[in-house]
Amino acid sequence: MPKKKGQKKISNQDFTINDCANAPKPVGKLKKSVDAAPPVELSWDQIQDEECDLVEEYDENGIKSIVYRKKRNHSKSEGDNNENAGVIYPEIVWYLISKFIKPEDVGRFAGINKSTYAMTKRESFWRLLYQKYCKNNPNLPERLRLENSYKVYGLRQRVIRALYHSYEVFTKKVVNQSAHDSKPHELVKRCCVNVWFTKGLHHWLIYFKFKKLHPMQRLQNTASLIEELGRVDANPEENSQVLQVTCQNFYEVPPLMGMTLSSVSVVLSQGFRHHRLHLGFNTGSHNVSRDILPECTVILDSVINIVVYDWWHPKYPYFDNKLPSNMRDEEALPVLKKDFFNC
Repeated sequence: MPKKKGQKKISNQDFTINDCANAPKPVGKLKKSVDAAPPVELSWDQIQDEECDLVEEYDENGIKSIVYRKKRNHSKSEGDNNENAGVIYPEIVWYLISKFIKPEDVGRFAGINKSTYAMTKRESFWRLLYQKYCKNNPNLPERLRLENSYKVYGLRQRVIRALYHSYEVFTKKVVNQSAHDSKPHELVKRCCVNVWFTKGLHHWLIYFKFKKLHPMQRLQNTASLIEELGRVDANPEENSQVLQVTCQNFYEVPPLMGMTLSSVSVVLSQGFRHHRLHLGFNTGSHNVSRDILPECTVILDSVINIVVYDWWHPKYPYFDNKLPSNMRDEEALPVLKKDFFNC
């Protein structure tokens, strides 16, 4: 029968079920295999599990077969990556460089590699910073002087606090921070760990100490006493902030230890001369949101000033400070009203 114009030539090869019923879409022409090189078929005695993989292959007729193909050798590519890994310098090089690191660049220096991070854990690193920027400085308080102190525990914390008294870059940071808003709203979702008050000449100072708790802190293993005393980076005040509220009158504050700050609101009081501070507290740290009403609300009226101090701030209230000579120890203890629970 003569071939008509436009009629396709029918191939003599047999069609399989993969070309008809199991085909994902109709095809007019069978495609060749994508791989340029045919798969290497091995005999059963040459097959090893760690060298080959089972692979499904289709031939020109669309017949599926399972063959063993050798795994790709990554030794060459891994070798190329190792060649481009960079130069590894000995620790003595980083030790010599650490002597020229400025206080504001310590964080960047510690993030270079493991060796530089280990340098910032050494006692000699922080004592050198103290000698260069803090020693014999007239603005340094007596409690932060380390000339005759050989205490290793918390050395990093004491040097950082000393730098905020003597180092010009850090002192300017304190001045710029005091000129701006203290931002008490950033204390939301922090746990209240202490509340106390002191009486000034004309005003009352009420303090709320908050700490940001991390869930992983409870899972950390407790070190021995000797290891703990040798920690240069120990800082019990880490992630702690103190809210100082200056009021014209005294206001009773309920016990809030263990509760989480859930809301902060500052509005004008009557007469528009002072402010009124609203602090909302809830139990637990997971149930704090804007939609939940606070379980306990503290309202402080006639507020004159609101300041938030970080642990490194020069005015952060540390209880190891010396008391004035005209004040007894009982009058300066950070406690609530003694007869609060009997009211």
